[in-house]
Amino acid sequence: MLLEQRPLIRSTLRARGVRAADLDDVTQETVLGAFCSMRAGRFRPSPDQPPGDALRAWLAAVASRQASHYRDKAHRRHEVPAVDPDRLAPLVAPSPEERIVARGLLRAFHRLRAELREVLALTATGLTMREIAAALAIPRPTVATRLRIARRLCARSLTRRRRWPR
Repeated sequence: MLLEQRPLIRSTLRARGVRAADLDDVTQETVLGAFCSMRAGRFRPSPDQPPGDALRAWLAAVASRQASHYRDKAHRRHEVPAVDPDRLAPLVAPSPEERIVARGLLRAFHRLRAELREVLALTATGLTMREIAAALAIPRPTVATRLRIARRLCARSLTRRRRWPR
């Protein structure tokens, strides 16, 4: 009777994220677990429900729990991630040149006066000048002036040539 329900178990497992390569093994574990549970007396169908329907609902619940256990054990199986790690490498480890540029940007940003830094940071988050003016309770032309000065000072500090000691 349990073996006749394998298509139901497989479809439930597949819908719950079990990989096709592991589907046979997890199906077997589900059937074995359901058999042991039945022998232990854990399958108690409702008297008003037809026995076949009760068995299918119970097996679907057992299969769902087995799929959950399968997903929880993924780290122990050392599964390869779906995303190619080589494609992520440029995002994770910036080149030395990018690090130097980023360090220079941060240094230039921190050298600005607090009110200039604040306006530049709020602009970087995507706020408009009108929203920044409302948030800081200052006139919009003041926001525009501070933003212009902050951008100019940052650009100047990044493009300034370093004089090396002789």
